[in-house]
Amino acid sequence: MRALAELVMRGRKHAALVAVIAALLPLLYWISAAAVALVTLRRGAGDGAGLLVWALLPAGVWAYSGDPTPLVVITGTYVLAIILRETVSWPRVLMLALPLGALMALLLETVLSGVIGQMVEMTRQLLAQSSTGAEAETLLTEDALHAILVGGLSAVHTAMVLLSLILARAWQAGLYNPGGFAQEFYGLKLPPAYTALLLAGLVLGAQLGLEIWRWLPLLLLPWIICGIALIHGSVAKRDLGRSWLVGFYLAVAFFGPYMILLLVVAAVLDSFVDIRSRLPVKN
Repeated sequence: MRALAELVMRGRKHAALVAVIAALLPLLYWISAAAVALVTLRRGAGDGAGLLVWALLPAGVWAYSGDPTPLVVITGTYVLAIILRETVSWPRVLMLALPLGALMALLLETVLSGVIGQMVEMTRQLLAQSSTGAEAETLLTEDALHAILVGGLSAVHTAMVLLSLILARAWQAGLYNPGGFAQEFYGLKLPPAYTALLLAGLVLGAQLGLEIWRWLPLLLLPWIICGIALIHGSVAKRDLGRSWLVGFYLAVAFFGPYMILLLVVAAVLDSFVDIRSRLPVKN
């Protein structure tokens, strides 16, 4: 990966080559997004925009063929890279990723309306097969299923944008400031004001009868990222070794919903009590 980052920063032609090829190949658009973000973080929005144009050429072809994901992720990563360069604040980036994710949800709902409709019908059929007639109808309505699927898609796309930006920042630190990204990520947590704002959004959304299932995955995303940072920072401070991180990610893979809930709870508590500062350093 370091060699790839060096190639991107070698010159405009090399960066454009990486961005175009990665965006053209299936499932490698995140590398193109990270390349655009790396140039933006290091050289500014102008140079990043020049590379963005090249990356959007194959991404536009994918969008025309029915898959807007590369276009959405690359563009979103570029926008957040500008914000990170100007603010040098990951909490602000995480919070501003939420309205960006909402816009992506509206775009995906429009472009992928047919696909989402098919997914809703397939889910309803699976529920009907695993439940008895009337019970299946009362589990989830079609509108609720639609909202859940749209919310899940927006959260996944927003997560891809954030992960691409994280990769770009790690590349930048590896090339120009070794160890700098680890220090940033290990200390990442939301300020109490941001956590209070998210909690208020959840409570008010439920009270006002808004489609909470549509926006819940997206609203939880900043806490999930901060919860992962808390785990990494705690393991590093206690010098516990990579085996603990391997165990953590295996637990996420096998007990996904429960681990995500634990990450959210831990991130909320960390926002107010700063758990890492209370951990003793290993002697």
